[in-house]
Parts: sequence; structure tokens; C-alpha cells
Amino acid sequence: MNDKNNNENINEETPKVITPGTENVVNSPKEDNKPQVVEVSNTNEVEQKVVDNNNQNNDTTVPTSVKLEENTTGKQKKGHPVFLVLLMLFLFAFVFFLPDITNFITDYMNEKTGANELKSGTMTCTFNNSTDNLNYTYDFSFKYEKNRLKSSRMTTTSRLADTATDNSILTERENSCEFLKTVLDENDIGMTADCSVSAAVQITTQNIDYEKLDMDFITNNITEFEGFYPEYELNQSVTTIEQELENGGYTCERNEYNDTSE
Repeated sequence: MNDKNNNENINEETPKVITPGTENVVNSPKEDNKPQVVEVSNTNEVEQKVVDNNNQNNDTTVPTSVKLEENTTGKQKKGHPVFLVLLMLFLFAFVFFLPDITNFITDYMNEKTGANELKSGTMTCTFNNSTDNLNYTYDFSFKYEKNRLKSSRMTTTSRLADTATDNSILTERENSCEFLKTVLDENDIGMTADCSVSAAVQITTQNIDYEKLDMDFITNNITEFEGFYPEYELNQSVTTIEQELENGGYTCERNEYNDTSE
């Protein structure tokens, strides 16, 4: 009798073994006192799948910042040659149109300040220079319409210095002037020359009509125009010419009027 009671007490105090995942399984009366065992398939296989999944995620997942950097770098490499080409085209266009840009800025400033607006007339600029044997005087005279150059006259006077004992240099200058005059008389290119010489003075006068000036002829015969190459061009801003000459030491003076003609 005691043995039976002891057995019942032992059965009642024996703890149940619950395997995870089997909490909701109802045991049959016969199996209440038996621990539940859940078979697990090959654990090594499960662990291997987890490792493989982690490795796959590590291989395919790239931080967003890295992707952005790669994309940006790729775009920069592709756009770099295009940028250089555009830069070269811009520099070429800027140099090519520099005179027009200068004139545009000058006209814009004149319009804003009211200076030289619709002015026409003449401008004379003078400069003196000396060497050991000669004293030079350069006289420029410009004719312009609405601040745009139309014609010019340059007179160069070479005078022997008081200390000079040889006037052969005047003869050389006269010969150069006469040679130029002959070329210009034979070819109507919008440019003429006059020459004169005395014992102490030689004068060369160069006249240019920019509306008729044939620069192609001058360029193709450049050696014949050494020292007489035209420095200015048709419709160039006289204000710009004035500034350049005054920066070079010339003294300029205008004689102008308002031009209201169209």
C-alpha cells in the first residue's frame, strides 16, 4: 500500500519536459508523464544555410554613400573631356571677338555716362621722342562718325639733333617713304603716302581711308609696309584709340559735334 502511494507521489512530482514549439500540443493521458522530444534535422545544414545567407547579403548590400560616390565619379570621368572642349571653344571665341567686346563695352559706358554719344568730328594726337641723332614728332589725325573711325592721317617728322653731324639717316627715311609711295600709287588700296626731305628734316605722311583699305594686299606684301603697317581698322571706337594713345604718352584733343543723322 505504501509502495503504491509512493509511486503516485513520484509520478505527480516528476516535471514535464516541454520542447520549444510544442507548448500547444495536448498530450494524451498515457503520454503526460513522458518528456516530449522534437527531432531536429541536421543542425549543421541549418547553420550552413544561415552562414550562406549572411554571406550573400554581405556581397550584394552596398552602402548608399558608396553607390553615390561611384555614380558621381563615373559622371565626372565622362563629363571631363566635354568640359575641356567647351572651355577651349569659349577661350577661342573670347579671343576672336575681343575687339568687338571692347567696342561694345566702350559704347555701353559712353551711353551710360553720356560721353561722346552720337559725336562726330576729328581727333588729333601728338607725341615727341628723341634719339642721339634725331628728334621725332608723331602727329595723328582721326576722322570719325558717331565715335566710329573712318579715316586717319599720320605725319612723322624726323629732325636732325643739334649734335648730329651726319644726315644720311634722313636720306634712308626718305628712300623708304618714296618706295612706299610708289607701291601705293600703283595699287589703289585705300592708302597713300607723301614724302619730303631737306637738309635737316624729313617728313612722311600716311593717309588711310578705312572704308577702302585692302588689308589682304598689305598682308601679302608685308615687307613693303615695314614701319607703315596700319594699326587701326574701320569703325573702331575712337574712344578706345584715344585711351591707348594717351596710355602710350600721346596728348589727344578732340574737335567734334553732335551727329544726329541716321
